[in-house]
Amino acid sequence: MKRCLLLLAVLSTACCYGQQYSREITCGTDTVTGYSFYEPYPAFACTKVSGFGIRAEIGVSGYAYNNKTKQWLGNHFGGSLALAVAYKNFTIGFRFKPWTIRPKTDLAFGSDTLTPSAELNPIKLDYYVGYSIDLKHNISVEPYIGWTSSVFEVINEKDLHRSYDIQTANGLIAGVTLNKYFRISEFQFFSVFISTGYATTGFSKTNSRLGNGYYEGTFGIAYKGFYRMHFLRRADGSKKYH
Repeated sequence: MKRCLLLLAVLSTACCYGQQYSREITCGTDTVTGYSFYEPYPAFACTKVSGFGIRAEIGVSGYAYNNKTKQWLGNHFGGSLALAVAYKNFTIGFRFKPWTIRPKTDLAFGSDTLTPSAELNPIKLDYYVGYSIDLKHNISVEPYIGWTSSVFEVINEKDLHRSYDIQTANGLIAGVTLNKYFRISEFQFFSVFISTGYATTGFSKTNSRLGNGYYEGTFGIAYKGFYRMHFLRRADGSKKYH
């Protein structure tokens, strides 16, 4: 963990050149005919990148729990899917992280005891805001902060002849993602990323025998792209767009 933070600190001192793309208006040199209220006028065909875009990612996450929680869940891996709306360097997103495990020990929830024969989904749902700090060589450091919920679903209740109502555990989550971007086209990028973070999730409110918090690390791939806008600019330089 300390080595990862040191590496990110060194990278953050570099000049900013990552995932560069032009946000200026680009126009062709040949005139075309535009129409305003059915009146023709000479114009240039122009394009400009929108400030808005999307980021989608898929990866594998690993979780290291507090010792008390570890005795019940054990440290484990799981899938991670994410979708975010990007606005320039900002992102607002959602992560869905499902997996199926078997508990390590018995644990009572109300009048029912969950045993190691249960197939448990400790689903994690993250809502986060991030910011991209662009570096040289299309590398980007993206710190994020948000809210996470751990939802527990027993998928073989019928086989166990029991019904479980396990309280959702919530908490803050914060971390940083390191991306290596590869350009697909002018405003679209593919990235390989690693991410590390910590969540304050209060598992002890779900059951007093559990602890709070966990570390997570994710490795995966992502797509990030921005919408290209097309419009006409009058050839007379009046800066009227259509």
